[in-house]
Amino acid sequence: MSIPIVGASISGLTAAYHLARSGASVRVFEAQAPFQPAERTLIVTPAFLRLLEDPGEVILNRVAAFELISAHRAVRIPLREPDIVLDRARLLHTLVRRVEEAGGEILFGHRLTGLHSGHPHLILQFATGENRERWVPTFRVLGADGVHSAVARALGVSNLERVGLAQARVPLPADLSPDTVRVWFDRTTTRFFYWLIPESPQIGAAGVIAENPGEARRLLERFLGVQGLAPLAWQEAAEVPLFPLRAGRAPVGNGRVLLVGDAAGQVKVTTLGGVVTGMRGALAAARSLHHNTFYDAELRPLRRELFAHALVRRVLDGFSDEDYDVLLGLLNRRTLEVLGRYHRDHLVRALWLLLLSQPRWLLLGAQALVRGMEPHPAPVVSGGGI
Repeated sequence: MSIPIVGASISGLTAAYHLARSGASVRVFEAQAPFQPAERTLIVTPAFLRLLEDPGEVILNRVAAFELISAHRAVRIPLREPDIVLDRARLLHTLVRRVEEAGGEILFGHRLTGLHSGHPHLILQFATGENRERWVPTFRVLGADGVHSAVARALGVSNLERVGLAQARVPLPADLSPDTVRVWFDRTTTRFFYWLIPESPQIGAAGVIAENPGEARRLLERFLGVQGLAPLAWQEAAEVPLFPLRAGRAPVGNGRVLLVGDAAGQVKVTTLGGVVTGMRGALAAARSLHHNTFYDAELRPLRRELFAHALVRRVLDGFSDEDYDVLLGLLNRRTLEVLGRYHRDHLVRALWLLLLSQPRWLLLGAQALVRGMEPHPAPVVSGGGI
């Protein structure tokens, strides 16, 4: 009996590829037909290169440094290994092709409408066209159908907090090197940050995270105006789930039904990056499905990383603009060395080294954590500037 995967997402297709390569019979059910994934510029850590063989066709650029900007400070952090800038749509099409080449089957135009529990089978119910349905029996299923997962809803666990992301392609400013990502912290408008990711020497992707996609679009339009950047094209807005701080609350399924990627909140909530973590979740799910092991046990290392990000996010939620000034001002040679050596998907490894290299961050973080435990008010956008 084939292993069904609901959703041709990055995590779903990664799991399908590894299952098919291991000799399992796998079918991916995707609602879209034809398959037209939204274009979006992504930036990932070097860990991506160890998760996808020969990814050259999906890479737009490599960046060697981050420039962090607060109200009164700016710091450049060189990276020991470059980060990778990707085209999301190109990555998804590449994964589709590799799944099919490995022997997996992808069925487009199959929208999940029901998940029925029976013994010994589960029954997946799909709408496949006007007044047409398909019923698929299975022992186990992988839900990889994104932040609005129908599989998670059927399980009654689609309760993750979500935030919004907006992004636009813009001309790269003359003062920004194409090997450097620029990040701005501005607590008067968002508890997250703004960014500009170079795709090429001429073009970059500017974006922001806010409490919902509509607010993110308004903030980004205003930010681009202040920066003197005219959008060349808007990329499709997105909602992103937040991995919860308390351990065990992120949904992973019930043993027969597994959730992965955005459906499981497998996102680094410090940066809202979910490509590498979703692919790691996909590998854990593939091992669980292929070897009939406990998914919770396979996920343990990833959960530790995501919990650490959630803790840091809670601290940052309590930051003020003045705190970001202090944070950047306390960067010293050792902290820059740690930040350059350990990327965002190695946070657990880096966190204690960072605190040892700059102990004053511990007090700053403790004070902010107390504030971060309080409900955060909506940012107020004033009449002028950002």
